[in-house]
Amino acid sequence: MSVIGLDLGTSGVRAVAFAADGRMVGGASAPLTLRRDGRGRVELDAEEIIAAAEKVVRAAAADAAQLGDAVQAIGFSVLGEAVVPVDESGLPLAPVAVSMDTRGIEPAVALGARLGDGRFTAVTGQPLHGMFSIFKIMAGDEVWAEAAGYRCVGDLVAERWSGVAAIDLGQAARTGILDVDRGEWSEEILDAAGVSAPWLRAERLPMPVPSGSVIGGIHERAAAVLGLAPGTPLVAGTHDQAAAFLGAGGEAGVRSVIALGSSDCLTVATRRRPRGLGATGFASYRLDDETWITLAGTAAGGWALEWLAGLLGRDVGDVFGTLAVGPPALIVLPYLAGSGTLDNDPSARGTIHGLTLDTTVPELARAVVEAAGFEFHKIITALDAHGVPVDDLQVTGAGSENAAALAARAAAAGVRMTPVARDASARGAAMLALGGIGGDPRGLLVAPAPEASADPDAASAEWYDAQRAAYVALYDVTRGIAPHLNTPRNQPHQNQPHQNQPHQKENTI
Repeated sequence: MSVIGLDLGTSGVRAVAFAADGRMVGGASAPLTLRRDGRGRVELDAEEIIAAAEKVVRAAAADAAQLGDAVQAIGFSVLGEAVVPVDESGLPLAPVAVSMDTRGIEPAVALGARLGDGRFTAVTGQPLHGMFSIFKIMAGDEVWAEAAGYRCVGDLVAERWSGVAAIDLGQAARTGILDVDRGEWSEEILDAAGVSAPWLRAERLPMPVPSGSVIGGIHERAAAVLGLAPGTPLVAGTHDQAAAFLGAGGEAGVRSVIALGSSDCLTVATRRRPRGLGATGFASYRLDDETWITLAGTAAGGWALEWLAGLLGRDVGDVFGTLAVGPPALIVLPYLAGSGTLDNDPSARGTIHGLTLDTTVPELARAVVEAAGFEFHKIITALDAHGVPVDDLQVTGAGSENAAALAARAAAAGVRMTPVARDASARGAAMLALGGIGGDPRGLLVAPAPEASADPDAASAEWYDAQRAAYVALYDVTRGIAPHLNTPRNQPHQNQPHQNQPHQKENTI
């Protein structure tokens, strides 16, 4: 018996078939094209996502069947915040608005003022930020307003394959509409949103269900496309960061997890919902009856690496495969898509401080990698101050396989980092799938590699103490220095091109 973990990401889609003992018995991936219009719209094509998902599931299932290990269930790991309007048949009516799409900024401000200070976070567990699905729906044009419903990516795919529109509680939390304590769509949030967006109603949303519950069986048409038996269960997965936490062996009070992807994210678990996080920017939601997830991260992790490599006209692996041996005399603020969790400022901009005529590419590459470490240090310090301790850090994602880059991040963060299997999101989704059909998901876990751990270098500790302080100070002194650089959303510079960018999540360092 095998199960598939389907990782639906911003940069690409990956399906991995795992045997019940944790062996990988099949897998395939496909890139997605991220479209930017230069005015803050950042979108994916919904049908491209579905076609990619069908292609990789079919390939992974064929691999497993060839080994005599037929797929018995599929679970989902899903990118957060992305949302699309659909018609009565569940067909997409517009592109998918993804996390860093900025159309929701103004509706977020308006809803926050309507609800009152801190109320949005108290109900939803999420910071008040325009990235969440609710604000993209509120900002919608006529197509969005007249849609029969709204779907996030996981429930869009599930409905296409099973006819059932159901969303797991983790992903539902990332819409900004769920009452995370009750596990239901919040009437209070919907009523407040309805003042300016009367089209946003509970009946237009998918049904929230617990992670690990069976959504339904694959119908015959989808089964033929996927190469699976009709009735194969689709199991509700979770938000991709929670899935990575599961797949990397995260456990409350034992292990926390960093996932290095398009955006880098630190995930911590507690037995109860943390309180007093309203002004921090942290997000919390329930993973299961005994586990709450709290997460924080950067808006552009892997994307910052891709940006630099693209400017240089080189591959990511080439640029970040050769880093400066020692810490460079540079500081990079990696805010290419707004600032990280603690500030959650969508108007923040990237900064490189310390450039000279002697600066080299390996030095600049290392400084970009170190920036993630400085962000993690800020996050860890803030979590600890709010009574959410960060435990032994496991690191997953393709970036965990670059020993030099991992060491640079660990040095900048001032903590030990231990790499684990890179397919943690897919593995976590598969664990939920296996548990959903009555199997024991613990067999899918892979042991970390302590011999590959990266520890901060004591010889450079004083340097990094100074760099961390300078990193925070640099943001403080530059954040409001040139507000005119924030081009109004509907008035792009004349020479700003429309960009269609295919990304390969697997190549992120």
